[in-house]
Amino acid sequence: MTGAETAQQPVDLVIAAGAIATMDARRQILLDGAVAIRGTRIVAVGKRETILARYRPDTLIDEPDSLLTPGLVDAHQHPASGFLIGGGFIDELPPARRLAGVMAPHEKMLTPQEAYAGSLATYAELIRHGTTTFIDAGSPQSAETVKAAEEIGIRGVIVPRTSDLPGMLGRDPETIHSVLDHADEVYDRFHGSAGGRIQVWYGLDDPTSVSDELIRGIVKHAGDRDTGVSGHFIGMPPAAGTSQPERNPQLERYERFGVLELAPVLAHVGWLPEDDVKRLGASPAFVAHCPSTSLLGGQGWVAHGVIPDLAAAGTELVLGTDAAAISRFLDLVRVMYLAAVCHKDAHRDHSLMPVTSVFEMGTVNAAKALRAADRLGSVEAGKTADLALFSLAGLAYRPFRFGNPVADLVYAGSGADATTVVIDGVVVMRDRVLTTVDVAEVARAVDEAAGPALDKLGGRQAPAWPIG
Repeated sequence: MTGAETAQQPVDLVIAAGAIATMDARRQILLDGAVAIRGTRIVAVGKRETILARYRPDTLIDEPDSLLTPGLVDAHQHPASGFLIGGGFIDELPPARRLAGVMAPHEKMLTPQEAYAGSLATYAELIRHGTTTFIDAGSPQSAETVKAAEEIGIRGVIVPRTSDLPGMLGRDPETIHSVLDHADEVYDRFHGSAGGRIQVWYGLDDPTSVSDELIRGIVKHAGDRDTGVSGHFIGMPPAAGTSQPERNPQLERYERFGVLELAPVLAHVGWLPEDDVKRLGASPAFVAHCPSTSLLGGQGWVAHGVIPDLAAAGTELVLGTDAAAISRFLDLVRVMYLAAVCHKDAHRDHSLMPVTSVFEMGTVNAAKALRAADRLGSVEAGKTADLALFSLAGLAYRPFRFGNPVADLVYAGSGADATTVVIDGVVVMRDRVLTTVDVAEVARAVDEAAGPALDKLGGRQAPAWPIG
């Protein structure tokens, strides 16, 4: 053994790539780079030659045609309830029918087996497209959602669905004590589970389905436990012929009861008065933008919404794919593309939502929203090893595949180019094959669970064109 070899430090894994989007403070893109990993942590980032001279890995993954990025973060997801009613079941229904008429009853009737199958399929799709972490948007059957996450190895935030009023989705009314007791039970049982990969936050389903007293309770319980809050906040424009209010009354409630001070992740902020945009921008709150949901559902949040205004006001924006049936895909890179291009067109302003800012939404901004900026969101020594490799070998990335690789990934590629994914230092996908679950088995479980789930909703919808 040579002196150089004896001087090498042992590590579990080295990943070498043609380029690394470090997302460090300088946003450096390191060409011909490598990352050394010991246990769950990154111990060094540098040039390939330097890292391999200094470290002796048990496993070497060398992809010279790939871009290494931080693992992507899907900041608004419905793992349990979105997968089983795909196949065009709600594609072109009016938004109210999709949500109140289908999604809400489906969630209510979900069995543990159905929730587990849907969650596992959701996670498999997220990982296959380079996503390593999700934030639950408030789902039923939390135990099964956690079970699936533990099995597949993904990182995530679990949020039990939290409402005590029917609201716009016609939820079953609940007592405040029962809602808070359930949320506390989920927190006590699962927070910090799976070796710390699973966190539990508190939820606010949407402003119309939560009473003032429940809001106060959620703020107190989340604050006492120093954990986060996630929920929906759609924000609707004034009805035709009515005057524009100076304040959105629901945002005013959240502000008055201290919700915004907890840095919540609020999704689907479609419309707000100008002064409220400024107030939200000055608060610690995060806004999860889900453009695919709006575009498929005809919600108007892209064409007529305030997302670019929120960005200009300083709001920290993050990205979500939402439920599989609502978005129809779980590829966060495609969501980045939509976020980067649709607002440019809607406002006829090429400068809106630059691709660099959009990529930050799915990485460093999301790490802040997760309360984990010290551990996630960038490829740096000391950070947790949540990483994704995307192949840039195809023609879509030519010429000069490493000339501007992040823009090329978002504008020309997709999450389907993900080849390898590492979560908490564990390789959960290698060469596009998941290592923790059998995708074919997951697909069979989804098919078996989907039939009964759809039967409870009246059966499958007939396709627009004959199939046979």
